[in-house]
Amino acid sequence: MSGQSLGDRIRQLRGDLYTQRALADRAQISVEVVRNLEQGKRNTASVATLHKLARALDVTLAELLVPATIPEHDQDESVTALRHAVSLATTPKDKPLTIEEAKHAEIAAWRNYWDAKHDVIARTFPSVIRRLEAAHAVANERDRSSYAQSLAQVLWAASRSLTLLRYPEAAQLAIRRAIQVGSNIDDPYFVAGARRSLAWQLLVEGRYQESIDLSTSVAREIEPGASADAAQLSVYGSSLLQAGNAAARAGNAAQAHYFLSEANEISRHVQDGRCDYGTPFGPSFTAMQSTDIEINLGNFGKASEAASAMPNRGTALRLQSQCRHGIDRALISLKTGKPGEAVAVLSSVKSVAPFWFKHQRLPRSIVRDLLHTSAAKDDRLRSMATCLGVR
Repeated sequence: MSGQSLGDRIRQLRGDLYTQRALADRAQISVEVVRNLEQGKRNTASVATLHKLARALDVTLAELLVPATIPEHDQDESVTALRHAVSLATTPKDKPLTIEEAKHAEIAAWRNYWDAKHDVIARTFPSVIRRLEAAHAVANERDRSSYAQSLAQVLWAASRSLTLLRYPEAAQLAIRRAIQVGSNIDDPYFVAGARRSLAWQLLVEGRYQESIDLSTSVAREIEPGASADAAQLSVYGSSLLQAGNAAARAGNAAQAHYFLSEANEISRHVQDGRCDYGTPFGPSFTAMQSTDIEINLGNFGKASEAASAMPNRGTALRLQSQCRHGIDRALISLKTGKPGEAVAVLSSVKSVAPFWFKHQRLPRSIVRDLLHTSAAKDDRLRSMATCLGVR
């Protein structure tokens, strides 16, 4: 059972799609009700109000009250095995990986993650994690650091996939294990990068202030000096962006824009398309996050300007980041009266990352709204509605 309050759950579900007022208007309730619930001034509401909120958020009442994971019929043994692999109580007796196999697994984990192939991670990495844990446990002193590096990286990638698949408890176990293992390797920024990833998980869970606090703590710890290398700048800048995004979702525009401005300045000194410690950074990623921040603040005009400023149409972004930015662009098109463009962008994202697309909440809400526009008869839209279970 999740420890989320009702207000945290509402804030998480409205996410990028609605401001507090827009949600209230959609649910036909007072904005004060939404505001008081999210601020914790109220812990519950009438059954009628809860039903209105659930309908407005395009979830069932049960999903509003209890965070949903992948629907039961969509779960398979691979996802269950991955959850078990990241939460082992004892050292497994599986055959240990060789050093070469461990390095290959490390590279493959992040490649599959950024290619949005979370189904591949779920299917193939439970055994990899078990074999890495076994290897790390019996490694000699010479090889132990190398195995620790690979194990920590694979656990980190798994934690991010589990977050996107909406298994927050397993995801936190994985990233905390990665931090524990990574603290013993000779890398000055690994733990900072992993803690920044934990801050992202907190954001996804709707725990915005905790995400801001952890992101800014990481940034303070590794604040670069005049001789900072690109990796340090990248982790530092991405931590500022993380804080800015969390601030935007919490409704603090001034704080969000401050962090965004600071990160934008840092990005000027980083080669576009860098990806250090599981997190991209650079001008393109900053433009992507700027778009998302403005959306979360309800500024769709500014969000459109930010999206238009994306360097080289986002070719420097990893595939999954391109897809996430595509969802934001579709939302902007919907909100600015261009439903046809929204359908085209969503259809393109679905074609290149079908598994990822199916397990994102925002496309589902956008598709539902598009069914009430002039694009309703578009075959691509109806296909996406079927895929996402939207009526």
